[in-house]
Amino acid sequence: MTFMKQPLVSVIMPAYNAEKYIMQSLHSLLAQTYTNWELLVADDGSVDTTRSLIDSFDDTRIFRFHQAINQGYLKTWNSLLQKARGEYITFLDADDYIQEERLLLLVNFLNSHPDVHICGTGIAFVDNDQQVVGERTYPSDWEQIQTCLYDPTRFPFCGSAVMIRREVAEAVGGYRDFFDRVGWEDHDWLIRCCERYKASNIPNIVYYYRHNPSSVTRAIDVSVRSVRKLVIKKIGLELANQRLQTRTDLLMCNDQAGLQALIDKYEAPYRKDPSRIYRMMSYRSLQEGDVQGGLSLALQGTRQNPLHLSNYLMIFRSVIRRIFS
Repeated sequence: MTFMKQPLVSVIMPAYNAEKYIMQSLHSLLAQTYTNWELLVADDGSVDTTRSLIDSFDDTRIFRFHQAINQGYLKTWNSLLQKARGEYITFLDADDYIQEERLLLLVNFLNSHPDVHICGTGIAFVDNDQQVVGERTYPSDWEQIQTCLYDPTRFPFCGSAVMIRREVAEAVGGYRDFFDRVGWEDHDWLIRCCERYKASNIPNIVYYYRHNPSSVTRAIDVSVRSVRKLVIKKIGLELANQRLQTRTDLLMCNDQAGLQALIDKYEAPYRKDPSRIYRMMSYRSLQEGDVQGGLSLALQGTRQNPLHLSNYLMIFRSVIRRIFS
């Protein structure tokens, strides 16, 4: 495969406590057949050996921006995005890895489709033993992508598997602070990107996505932040639909009263019944095949509210799944 030109590609990689996987991630980047790239990587105050593993690589294309104090994924990602120099910008999470043709495929596609500014690929889901446990491709048709952007059941991209033209980042900016440490920041960002620029996907499975049980979406307690994680998609989609109707949203208008009313709309049921968060997470665990985790969460929900019948039904569902699994 040939390409018309070789623009610089900036690869963004925040890293936090990723010692188990970051070597594979970095080696997969070094193995790319497309070589005109720069890596902007930041250890975000890890307490393991992540930083020393990053620093063990001697390659002039790797630029390190380590942080002594943990800033979180969103702020670190934003900081690295501002430093990117490439004509094209893409991403690689520190616990994921990529097929050797990934950069070449995306660069060639954007080079040959000047009207497209955002392009993603298919992904494979891998477990901790490097076994592929599932695959997913995304729509290539622009009209279908636009429809899926606002669909709560099917998002048209894997956020870390896209490549964008530099002008997209310059026009849209980075992630919005409202989503800091509660998730959905990449969905919000990509929706806002697609509100300005045309997007596509190529079907090739060239990004390997590792599900990490300790990620921001999996941490569980009854704090305000954990409740926000459970409802953030609903809040984010309502903000997106506001822009769809009026070209603005509560965050853009800095309407604090309206934003608080929106938050209360979705968080109030969890504040009224704290056991609800455990039922929700128990159900998600069962859906993902984690029967023991589902049972444990259901039991915690019962301790939170021993008078709520739904908690016992969740225990019953978990026990039945355990018996027949």
